Amino acid sequence: MFLKLLKTELAVRLFGGAKRRSPFDCERHHGSWHHADLEWMARSVRNVPGDFAEIGVYRGAAFRRLAALAHEQDRIAHAFDSFHGMGDPGPEDGEQYPKGKFDVGGPESFMSLMDEAGVPRDHYRLWPGYAPFCFESFPAQSRFSLVLIDVDHYQPTADSLLWAAPRVNRGGILALDDYIPVTDLLATKAIKEFLASESRFDAVAEFNQQLILRRK
Repeated sequence: MFLKLLKTELAVRLFGGAKRRSPFDCERHHGSWHHADLEWMARSVRNVPGDFAEIGVYRGAAFRRLAALAHEQDRIAHAFDSFHGMGDPGPEDGEQYPKGKFDVGGPESFMSLMDEAGVPRDHYRLWPGYAPFCFESFPAQSRFSLVLIDVDHYQPTADSLLWAAPRVNRGGILALDDYIPVTDLLATKAIKEFLASESRFDAVAEFNQQLILRRK
């Protein structure tokens, strides 16, 4: 246990000064967040106020760990998703992710998945709907210390960045999936546009088609 804690603390220190690399050497798979990465990101914002959030949760493979990490720090984890799969693709999206892909059957079905994973329902909140409509009822004054965005398509990624970025407190993390710099399609196009126009974030790590930004 001591060695595990020491490794985690070292990872957080490395992350604090890292430039476009991951402090953890672990096997990752494209399209998913490794729980070790969620852990060091959560630890790195332990002194930053604000809840945790994931925009685009699918079946909750990452969210169940995010909810546990949030609870450990006396925070709430927020899940933003249609829970009925992808919306209509736009001209920047091609045919890789058609409407309805990643449908989990609705919010109740998602909560059942969390029940099966042992995640208490009072550890998280659901905000159903497609981006940006899922954001409309979220309290305007609430802020975040850690936000994951994984919605694949261009427009919902752009909408999610526009909404989430101003709500990340200083020192907080904005973690973006589906970042493939050699392309100009899908989420990558929205992320590139965001980076070109946004000066409040520094890129601190890049790996596994994921880009980690920290709010200055």
